[in-house]
Amino acid sequence: MPKYKVLQGISYPPNKRAEVGAVVEDLPPKSIKWLREQGIIEPLDPKTKDPEPIQDAVVVDAIVKDVK
Repeated sequence: MPKYKVLQGISYPPNKRAEVGAVVEDLPPKSIKWLREQGIIEPLDPKTKDPEPIQDAVVVDAIVKDVK
């Protein structure tokens, strides 16, 4: 499972929270592409590819909190 660095704090299922700078590897696969496009996460390995989209997948809501 690829690892991602969190650039903005996020909450994700099931009842998890990752703050800025955290490294996570348990994000919902169907949300990774959207989170990367929004600049919320980045892969630790630049060669990491987004998981293949699941047919009719719904992106999990991400709660983004600007921490300053």
